Amino acid sequence: MSNATVDLVCGPADPLPGSEQSYRLTGLLGSGGQADVYQAVRVSAGISSAPLTVKVFRPNPQDTREHQFRSWDKGDAVLMDLHSRNVGSICRRIDAFYGRAPHPSGRPPQGDPMPFQVLEYLPGHDLRQLLSQRIGRVDAARTLRSVLDVMNAMHHPPVGAHPVLHMDLKPANVIIGPDGSAKVIDFTGARYHTPAHLTTIAYTRETAGPEAHQGTVGPAYDVHGFGSIAFYLVTGATARTDSPGQEQSVPWARLRRHPVLESNPRLRELLTAPLDDNPDNRPRTEELPRWISELAAVVSRANLPDLGVDWGHQVGGPADATRRLAPGADRTRRMDAPAAMGVPPTQVVPQSPPPSGTRIMDAGPAPEKQPISGRVRVPDQGSFSPGRSAGPAERRGPLPRLRLATDPEEPSERQLAEQDRHPLLGPPGSLAKGFELSVIGGLFSLIMWLLRVVTTGLETLQNQVFSYLFVLAVAIGLFFLVRIAGGILWGRWLHAKRKSARLAHLVTGVFLFMVGIDYLGELDWDFLSFDFTWISDLFGL
Repeated sequence: MSNATVDLVCGPADPLPGSEQSYRLTGLLGSGGQADVYQAVRVSAGISSAPLTVKVFRPNPQDTREHQFRSWDKGDAVLMDLHSRNVGSICRRIDAFYGRAPHPSGRPPQGDPMPFQVLEYLPGHDLRQLLSQRIGRVDAARTLRSVLDVMNAMHHPPVGAHPVLHMDLKPANVIIGPDGSAKVIDFTGARYHTPAHLTTIAYTRETAGPEAHQGTVGPAYDVHGFGSIAFYLVTGATARTDSPGQEQSVPWARLRRHPVLESNPRLRELLTAPLDDNPDNRPRTEELPRWISELAAVVSRANLPDLGVDWGHQVGGPADATRRLAPGADRTRRMDAPAAMGVPPTQVVPQSPPPSGTRIMDAGPAPEKQPISGRVRVPDQGSFSPGRSAGPAERRGPLPRLRLATDPEEPSERQLAEQDRHPLLGPPGSLAKGFELSVIGGLFSLIMWLLRVVTTGLETLQNQVFSYLFVLAVAIGLFFLVRIAGGILWGRWLHAKRKSARLAHLVTGVFLFMVGIDYLGELDWDFLSFDFTWISDLFGL
């Protein structure tokens, strides 16, 4: 599809004469719910600049101009901020101004001023064009990683910056350049993740998460959009659809049941994880790099139809987005809005919360009509309180259900129960506490045993050594018996914390002391008798 040629001018409503003819519009690139997008050049003293993109606001008669202008300004402020943060893989913002509607050169402008946005011109095609028209091949993993880089920059900003939600990630908003690089476009619906900005939610029925109908979104909303891009790269179809012949019992589109996924359960599990109806079940942004690697590996091993998408292996030639597949496909276009001409925005009233889990319905024929898109009005944010970033995001609760092949095996319920049980011998390091009590009893019994050996003679030394070793073995067994009994009683029944083994050591020490007393009772004290008569003879007594 070629650009529609136009010859119009526009510019800011400035006091400088001729300012309202400073931009020359040469081609209509596309139209969306809020704006028309033109290819243009900046004209100064008759000299034209390199190609640019000019986005012209198109008012909605069903809404107030002030509300629409404030909504436009929020998206423009977010894009300008991301540009100043040097976020890569996005369409750069160059300028913004208020001016009157584009008009033929030489004619005076008409109407009231409206907002304009000047962006860089991106040669190339969006993912929807590339796959549907087979214009060129796409490196899927590279594309997904580029989108993920933008998401990480938005969701985890530098210290002091506000986190951002794009809120309209979809195949039509990813441009593949001639070199195969991917860039995210259309930040009209982007908002800071703060209550003051989240007064409306961008919503495309075929790609957006159901939580938009509740009026509460977060980074998981962008994760769903990211998942819809991956779904399109694998299947060539939108992630959500209204199945023919099925009663529409919920206000959001159900997840598409695709034959390619039904024949590959592992691929279906991976691809539907970021598309779950429940945002809490989706992978977090920081988990998506591993998800991409696993998805690429699974798709590469699967026998899927060739849609012109490469997943780490070559199919029919190099993965170059500029390789022509059909005559006349050499014209590059820049799309910064859905291709539908004049589609009015849709106001959606928040509905009841979605049921647990993801609803999947059989897919009907691929829809020919353009996706339904628009804004969901958010009446109240309640206890919603994200603010400026204070550094890395805090970890949320338990990990979602996503598991990759490289992950370690999850412990079974029995293993988890064993881990939660109090160890019978106590925590590590506790056995040594109180060891001095056993040492005192042991030393006393050893000394008494040695005296007993001296008095009874060395003829039975071997038997006496074995008897003492048996005493020590009994003492060790008594120690562990007391320790295990304490683990059952105090640890598992009473759930008390045991920090030492002093009681077991005390019982062991008392046992050895009593053995020593028994040895003491067997001693023959005659060997201690001395002849003191020499002392009396010495003094003449």
